[in-house]
Amino acid sequence: MERALGALRDFTRRDILLRFYADRKPRSVEDVGREAGVHRSVAFEHLERLVALGYLEVAHRRGLPGKPAKIYKLTGGPVQISHPMRRYDVVAESLGRAFDELGDVGSHAVRRAGRNFGESIAVGGAKSTTAALEPMLEMGAEYEVDRGGIVHCNNCLFAEVCRRAPVICRFHAGILEGLFMHTELNLSVQALGFRDPYGCAYMLQENPVGEELEAQAK
Repeated sequence: MERALGALRDFTRRDILLRFYADRKPRSVEDVGREAGVHRSVAFEHLERLVALGYLEVAHRRGLPGKPAKIYKLTGGPVQISHPMRRYDVVAESLGRAFDELGDVGSHAVRRAGRNFGESIAVGGAKSTTAALEPMLEMGAEYEVDRGGIVHCNNCLFAEVCRRAPVICRFHAGILEGLFMHTELNLSVQALGFRDPYGCAYMLQENPVGEELEAQAK
């Protein structure tokens, strides 16, 4: 709690950190100062404080000869404040690993749970992938769909648990399939696994006629 308050109590520091969460590209001190509208020295102090708190990390890129430029990038998980402390991630990780130990039975059960949840929040009649994903976007997830039918989840709501219990990716895949049910999109979803510190990827595949029910049963 103190760590989160240390990052958020100052308005300028909070603004800087939220910009990193909104756009995870690395930034120099000059970039941050320009975006936040503050002097370079002020930006530097806030950036170093966020590094000390564990939300940012420092890298270097080539600058002037003998003086590599310092850049900052996001490294921490989501900012959360809970008092008294709650550790739902421990529960999710433990349950995920338990289902994983059950093999295919557990894996299918996790996917079915995700599909049921996805169906319960789905927007009926959605005509596009983006429209179907809207309920998860409203919860804070971020998706990017490329032309090859790959969904890149740039901000996975379950990222911290997925890294430690990969079976949770099947739960997420199930959610996506549930969102596509009762829409004009006849799609199944294949989990491609965790890709980077913030999210995972999925492949959308159109179900041939007659295979929709079979896909939903898996």
